[in-house]
Amino acid sequence: MTAQNFDQIVSFGKDNVEALVKSGTVAVKGIEELTKVYSTLANQSIEQTSSAVKALTTAKSPTEFQSIYVNLAKSNFESFVSESRKIQELTNSIVTSSFAPLNARVQALSGIFKPAV
Repeated sequence: MTAQNFDQIVSFGKDNVEALVKSGTVAVKGIEELTKVYSTLANQSIEQTSSAVKALTTAKSPTEFQSIYVNLAKSNFESFVSESRKIQELTNSIVTSSFAPLNARVQALSGIFKPAV
């Protein structure tokens, strides 16, 4: 093994470690962002529940109660679907971003081992 080959192996290993650290850093930042989204969502849910209870207690008849309840249920379901989509998109973005440095290293490795044509 020549000194040049050894330097290439060391350099490749160093690049792998850097990619792993970068991947981990991106993943941690993404998890922090996701945690903030979930925290905001939980606070909104508490506020919506409080508003819903207030709205339901103002009902003057069973029919009005049912109408308020149906509107609240519909609104909550639509909100759930919307927020779920946002969380899914954010999660996909985080996973894609955090694996990008590792994917680049896999591509670099596969480039080294491609047979000569």
